[in-house]
Amino acid sequence: THNKMLTDLDKEKIEIALTQSVSEEITPDIQKFKESDVRIILGNFNEEWARYIFCQAYKLGITGRKYQWILAGEYRERWWNKKDASMNCTHSELMTALEGYIATDVLPLSTSHKITVSGMTAYEYHGAYDERRKHEYSKYHGYAYDGIWTIAFAIQYVNLKLSAKNRSLSLLDFDYRNPFWADLFREALNHTFFVGVTGNVTFEGNERKGSILVKRFEGGKEVNIGEYHSMTGELHLKPINWPGGAPPVDRTRKKIVASRVSLTLFIVISVFAVIGIILALVFLTMNIRYRKQSFTLLGGLIVVVKPLTAIEVINESEKCDEKCVKCGRITRIHARAWVLMTGFTLAFGSMFSKTWRVHAIFTNIKLNKKVIKDYKLFMVVGILVFIDVVTLTTWQIVDPFYRDVSLGSAEVYVSLNRPTPKAACVDH
Repeated sequence: THNKMLTDLDKEKIEIALTQSVSEEITPDIQKFKESDVRIILGNFNEEWARYIFCQAYKLGITGRKYQWILAGEYRERWWNKKDASMNCTHSELMTALEGYIATDVLPLSTSHKITVSGMTAYEYHGAYDERRKHEYSKYHGYAYDGIWTIAFAIQYVNLKLSAKNRSLSLLDFDYRNPFWADLFREALNHTFFVGVTGNVTFEGNERKGSILVKRFEGGKEVNIGEYHSMTGELHLKPINWPGGAPPVDRTRKKIVASRVSLTLFIVISVFAVIGIILALVFLTMNIRYRKQSFTLLGGLIVVVKPLTAIEVINESEKCDEKCVKCGRITRIHARAWVLMTGFTLAFGSMFSKTWRVHAIFTNIKLNKKVIKDYKLFMVVGILVFIDVVTLTTWQIVDPFYRDVSLGSAEVYVSLNRPTPKAACVDH
């Protein structure tokens, strides 16, 4: 059964990332699931091992909303309540670990309201059965009931077949060792079809095509969430209340997103930069118009440099990823450092020198004498720019810019896009 399940999963293009058998030293075996980063785990083990495995999975953090456990097997009702001295988990911890698992089981009785071959619905049959039984019953009683009807229909088919072929041969001549009878009854089963209390009864390849019940552990109990009918290939599922609003993804998916300045911050900075450019142009116009009242060259230098640095501030928020690093645009990054630094120095130096000159004039007793010559103001600005050039040149030589793309810290996000599913299998 396990090998057939793996084959069917492969046909459906579901990748089996890991197949693991567990032993007495279960912790290293369960740890492999975490190391392989699988989130969908198919379990093929009995209920005793199920309690032990879920306990260790809880200890290792392999349960909860990020993981989906699927159990393929037939377990007794409330199997999780059985006490196990070897299990090092409390009952509360086990309940937490089991929350959300999905299990498959045989469908005990049909949920359809169709009239069966006996003239009763499955619900009516169940009521009649409960009236007659006097002790705990097996959940397979419906299959035993339909099995008796199957035998009756098979005998009827064989009897009619014998009557049509050979009147001298009857069911009284049945012989277990004769292949003729085996083939005849196999043919009878393959032609059998009726509505039973367990659903539509039909056979194919010597196997009953039945229905499967899908259950989910919710709030400390198993809840029926769907049915699969193999004869029609239909799967009917009820809406599932997934934690977080979506089923778990089958693995951690890494998505590299280029980081850049947030749009809100970019807009605010750009607005202030544009305002600065407009004001600089207005001041430049006023400086030219009233040039007789102020020192035009230094004032003009300030208002010319300001728009250039403001434009570079806007460009600074431009996204730069691997393509940017690998292409010639890296030169622009070098240029930004020079433009911003020298631009600030030119503006600040011009303002500083003009302020210094005004201070010298008002503090000079002899007002008719020009304290500071114009060329000295340019020398102050030139010295400051020279210091910038030396600093930037030294920086470029000693610790130059280098090309690199770094990955920031990982952030959790939810994606509903689902590529090829990936699962792991554990069995014992």
